[in-house]
Parts: sequence; structure tokens; C-alpha cells
Amino acid sequence: MKKLSIITLLALTIVACSPKVLTTPSQADVDRVSAMYPTYTLAELNEGKALYLAKCSTCHGIKNPQSKTAEQWKSIVPKMTKKANKKEVNIDPKTQEAILKFVTTMCTPPPSK
Repeated sequence: MKKLSIITLLALTIVACSPKVLTTPSQADVDRVSAMYPTYTLAELNEGKALYLAKCSTCHGIKNPQSKTAEQWKSIVPKMTKKANKKEVNIDPKTQEAILKFVTTMCTPPPSK
């Protein structure tokens, strides 16, 4: 549990210090994907963002989720997880799922007002 807290703190620090490459998740984003992820929360979406920044940036620059479709991300994230785990980045299935939910939620921009 202590290790998870340290990882979460590190990820949140990276999020706070990272350039504004990614849109800040909002409740509207969670609501938009409620059919796909019925029990998804804003806290989980933000955790997915933090993990995305912490884990995926170790091998390459951060990609804007809007650069790919949800279907593309569903293919990319598992492949990248395998590559990262070979490099000892250690992305477990729960972390992979959090990252995947984040990018598939944020890949579609919110509707214009």
C-alpha cells in the first residue's frame, strides 16, 4: 500500500509539473463515456491521467489522446504495455486499464457549447 501511495504521489507531482499538453479532465468527460464505463468517476479519470503521464513518458513523449481514436488506443495501449514491461516499467493490468480508460475517454473532444 505504501508503494502505491508513493507511485500515486510521484504521478501527481509529474502531472502538476508537466506542460499543458493534456486537457484537464472534467465531470463532463466522465458523463460523456458513462455508457462505456458506467461506474467511472472523475477521480479515476484523473488517476488514469497521472498514470499515463508517469508510465508512458518513461519511454517516449506524451501523446495527446485526441491524436488517436478509441479503437486505435484499444490496440496501442496493450502493445505499449508489453514493450514497457520488457523495459521493466512494470505496468500491471489495473494500471493498464486505468491508462486505457483515460485515453479512450479523452480522445474525443467535448461537444462545443
